[in-house]
Amino acid sequence: METAQRRMEPLVDRFNRPVTYLRLSVTDRCNFRCVYCMPAEGLDFGPNSTLLTFEEIERLVRLMAAGGVRRVRLTGGEPLVRRDLPALVARLSAIEGVDQVVMTTNGHQLGRCAEALREAGLTGLTVSLDSLDEARFAQITRGGELSAVLAGIEAASRAGFEGIKINAVIIRGFNDDELDDMVAWAVERGHILRMIEFMPIGADTIWGQGGCVPVAEMEASLGLRWSLEPLGEVASAGPARYFRVAGRGGQLRRGEGKVGFISAVTRCFCDGCNRVRVTAQGGLRACLADDREVDLRALMRGGEGDEALEEAIRGSLWGKLASHSFNIDGGAVTRKQMVSIGG
Repeated sequence: METAQRRMEPLVDRFNRPVTYLRLSVTDRCNFRCVYCMPAEGLDFGPNSTLLTFEEIERLVRLMAAGGVRRVRLTGGEPLVRRDLPALVARLSAIEGVDQVVMTTNGHQLGRCAEALREAGLTGLTVSLDSLDEARFAQITRGGELSAVLAGIEAASRAGFEGIKINAVIIRGFNDDELDDMVAWAVERGHILRMIEFMPIGADTIWGQGGCVPVAEMEASLGLRWSLEPLGEVASAGPARYFRVAGRGGQLRRGEGKVGFISAVTRCFCDGCNRVRVTAQGGLRACLADDREVDLRALMRGGEGDEALEEAIRGSLWGKLASHSFNIDGGAVTRKQMVSIGG
């Protein structure tokens, strides 16, 4: 296996959008069964041998860092069900050119490993949390324990993680009545709540039942209780639009905080896309909404060198579309489930 850092021209797509952000799934397994992420019966998973090894992951990240990737986000499934994850974080953090290794997690197992992840070099955390009501949380996640997730977030704060992002997928009829409570909870604790439009990903989830709440509707609802001041251009690798938020009438001890909105469906932000995804099995997806994948695992296990990997990556980027095809009134745009894509 080649391990030396290669010199490469920057990775760009045919619209001259540079790739600086890699979302890397380390497993497609998950201990939740969220209604927007996978079918109720779960999925049939292949053997562990189908997952990229740590050595293969490191090789890919090293190659892509040589082409300009600076931020790596570890996703799943649920990344914390992958054994020895802190060891992988340490390996990726040491790669030349990688400035940030961050992770998105459901937080259920965060309490036992937050300190180890911080010590290994993880620079940021995003925790998925769609409800603060115990019964509703269990319904959305199909069995998840809210108390364990909240304890995990507290453990992460104690371990030194600051500005923890809380991702909430807002679904009409499930949790759209909790916006005020979730903002208050996050601001009081210094976390950054990010409200996400429900996306038409995966053919067997609950999409198609009128569940997508447009960001404009969220902003209007929150504006009745909160002042929302746009922060304009904020240095960020992701698509969220951020606002300074303060409670009207001074209800909050902390006074004000920051919230974000991700308008994945109703306000397209594809013209600024800087991301690619690699699935747990090594499938390179140039776009979340496009099921075309390039099998990087097959190339590596077939003995191909880094030049062949680079050619495959550039070929995938050159085929990347200008924009996704999300439509609030349309059907799901991918057959593959979010849990299998890597979020």
